[in-house]
Amino acid sequence: MKRRSLQLILIILAFAAPVTIAVLLQTPWFHYEPTSTRNRGELIKPVLPIAADESSRALFADQHHWSVLVRIPVDCAGPCAERLTLLSRLRQAAGKEMDRVQLVAWVEGEANPGKPWTVFRAPQDFGLALEPGAVALVDPIGNAMMRYRSDADPTDVRKDLAHLLRWSKTGE
Repeated sequence: MKRRSLQLILIILAFAAPVTIAVLLQTPWFHYEPTSTRNRGELIKPVLPIAADESSRALFADQHHWSVLVRIPVDCAGPCAERLTLLSRLRQAAGKEMDRVQLVAWVEGEANPGKPWTVFRAPQDFGLALEPGAVALVDPIGNAMMRYRSDADPTDVRKDLAHLLRWSKTGE
């Protein structure tokens, strides 16, 4: 009888211990915050709503598309054009989720990067600061939530975007 009760207690502990530890880690006494994250870009804290005026709202806050916003320099030739070509492949790299991704080019003047980019001319009071060549990810609600420097690897943008598309139900 003792052997069976010991086995029963061990089985109960095997199932109850992980749950107990998880609950304890979320209490004020043992609150666990990871020191590192898996994202490759810089998380914008707090998120920055960029859909302030009507044209921005129609483009960014459509409740369906995640936007890859790239600030195009006035003179985009050579390495800049190659980077733009690599970034334009992000939509196809999303695979079955490609309908949830739109590519937006933040241009100044009369520049037009062509297909598959949607041209965006920022208003004077646009709240997002991006250096020329930098990239920002904008959620379907119209909040800029992650940014990448102009020398960031497009693969990092692709990996973060794939992670967001996989876990976010917004825009489905």
